[in-house]
Amino acid sequence: MMRAVPVLMLIAGSGFFLSGISHAADSVEHATVLDHTSVTYLSHCGGCHGIEGVSRNSFVPTLRNAVGGFACTDEGRAYLIRVPGVSMSLIRDDQALADVMNFVMFRLAGTSLPKGFRPYTAAEIHQWRGEPLSVPDFMAQRGQTLERSLAACAQKTAKKL
Repeated sequence: MMRAVPVLMLIAGSGFFLSGISHAADSVEHATVLDHTSVTYLSHCGGCHGIEGVSRNSFVPTLRNAVGGFACTDEGRAYLIRVPGVSMSLIRDDQALADVMNFVMFRLAGTSLPKGFRPYTAAEIHQWRGEPLSVPDFMAQRGQTLERSLAACAQKTAKKL
């Protein structure tokens, strides 16, 4: 009879998941266990966006130190949920998707995350994923939304100076 063997994810040379790592008392020495949200990101998003939020040269955007630029406006905040890859994600539970989006913002957005960012809620996810983006030129829409959000970030920063 075949015995089930747990699968362990080891990410060598990267401090990326350190805040999500735990060590079970009965675990194999030096084995790494990732929290549920980290595993959900890896299995649903990491294949395209990269395990550390850095995607390859393609139409798939890099998240690392960039995605937070959308968070300076309500339009940009909603945009991140309304994009097809998120709104139509196989992560069907609204709270689980909010957790993943907060993981993206707090662990991947890095220097791009504006101060005072409000974590996503399950209610926001539920509302916005019901209104997925459907535009003829998706890349242009992304650029315009990001441009408006970055301008709002700059204005907020200038007011504080």
